[in-house]
Amino acid sequence: MRYFLSVFFTATFFWASQICTAQVSVEIANQNKKGNAVFLVVTNGGIDLPATREIALKANKLYPKSSVITLDKSDKANAELVKKYGLSGSATPMIMVIASNGVVTDGYPKNEATPQKLVEGIPTKRQSEALLGFDQKKPVFVVMYKKNFTDRATVTDACKKAALALNGKAVVVEVDLDDKAEAEFIKLLNPDLPVTKTIVHVFNSKGQFTSDFSAPIKTDALVAAAKKTQTACCPPGSGKSCPPKK
Repeated sequence: MRYFLSVFFTATFFWASQICTAQVSVEIANQNKKGNAVFLVVTNGGIDLPATREIALKANKLYPKSSVITLDKSDKANAELVKKYGLSGSATPMIMVIASNGVVTDGYPKNEATPQKLVEGIPTKRQSEALLGFDQKKPVFVVMYKKNFTDRATVTDACKKAALALNGKAVVVEVDLDDKAEAEFIKLLNPDLPVTKTIVHVFNSKGQFTSDFSAPIKTDALVAAAKKTQTACCPPGSGKSCPPKK
């Protein structure tokens, strides 16, 4: 009887742990499906949780298309998420910013976090697509155009062919230069404006800017650029401008 009870409670604890982990993961996924960003409050045993959560809640008020979720990294049930987000050695409490497509874009320890910083860590839609590509270790082709550019389709097609030539392990991100919602991303990309043709900025799988092109563009040139490695650079969203000014 004692053996049976021991096995029963062990099994119950195991499944409860799995459910707890799943609940946090599912909660994040559900918010992302709604198109919401997530402010993930990471604690260690709940230490200083109320004050840290309050910062995230204020950020939520500034950016309503978001949600506040708590993760206790000391809970063994959350071990998979701690590993996924690389939190084992991180200082806590802290707040992570997760974009609506699930990619982590920013994070601050409680003593550095402010509602404004957290909101600023939320990328634009196209920027989050590029950041997800970097997170997946894929090259990224950022196509910048205006709606009246007749060469857009041809350039985008060349990028898609380049992605196929890279065994499908590349991402094509299209950015309308007149889209005000993408203004911050465009500023980080730092294209040489004004432009009269569709242009492409190429980033390798490490998130390093390697080359820029303007129409007409050859597929093999894009593939070669995607395979280049630079000594140092920064992906869109880092807060620094990668492509050099001309």
